[in-house]
Amino acid sequence: MPARPQWRCTGCADPWPCAAKREQLVAEYADNPAELRTLMALRVADAAEDLRQFSSEQLWQRFLGWLPAPGQGPVIRWVANPPLGGNRRQPPPRQQIDPRTSGSAAQAAAAQISTLPGPPAGSGPNRIPPPRRSRPGSR
Repeated sequence: MPARPQWRCTGCADPWPCAAKREQLVAEYADNPAELRTLMALRVADAAEDLRQFSSEQLWQRFLGWLPAPGQGPVIRWVANPPLGGNRRQPPPRQQIDPRTSGSAAQAAAAQISTLPGPPAGSGPNRIPPPRRSRPGSR
């Protein structure tokens, strides 16, 4: 932990987190980089109260700017919830159809094309609104 309210490293007196502490934190949270980002975001909030002389950009760069971007760094292991896509059905392969050909292949392809149904009746801009009901005692 840093020495507060100056936010200096207790080992080397450099601004916290120093290079050694950064390496230690990355190694310690190698299995969960999101938790490290959350921890450092909480430290920024604490430091903002003590280090009012620094801008928010300077604090962000000092506490969060050195962290690897999400998706970089150590590989995340999926334990409880595997990523989507493992059990997905693959779509059937598409056939290439030459539009210049005529005959049964082109007609069969045209027959397979389906059209989406239009909007339900009465849902378009020309829909007649329902009659207004008056509340009891409003007349």
